[in-house]
Amino acid sequence: MVSLQHHRVPHLLTILLCWSGLVIFSNSALAGQQLSSVVDSHAQVGRYSVIAVRPTAGQQDLLSVARAITIPSNIKRVGDAPDWLLHDSGYRLADDAVLSEEVVAMFDLPLPAAHRQFEPMPLNAVLGQMVGPAFRIVEDTVHRLIAFERCKDASDPMSIGGTQ
Repeated sequence: MVSLQHHRVPHLLTILLCWSGLVIFSNSALAGQQLSSVVDSHAQVGRYSVIAVRPTAGQQDLLSVARAITIPSNIKRVGDAPDWLLHDSGYRLADDAVLSEEVVAMFDLPLPAAHRQFEPMPLNAVLGQMVGPAFRIVEDTVHRLIAFERCKDASDPMSIGGTQ
């Protein structure tokens, strides 16, 4: 009899260990399936993972989204590029009626080859490069419109790199 009980203990121990392993595994699976809990602008998305719950910079400021951009070859004028750039940004170019004659004249210029491809940079920086240092971006955040105006210092040759 002694030898029979001796063999039962390891068998019972094995069953007990397997059962406890199954319980631990099922509890960890349930913990992994739980939805995130939000506390103080942070969300727990896993057992050990916590993320900040807030919009990204690009979601707060649509023109600050950094993108690598390649302007298609069918865009020939500077004025056609902002329309193409803004097509999925949530913004649009202001009507020509509100643009100054200087801006309209700048829009008629040919698009330089150097302005056809940009490394990842914010959309407002790309627009600024396209229009050059003589103009600045005017943003209407209420109506999500973009316009341009001539910089006040642009008439001074010294302010844009001219000579005396």
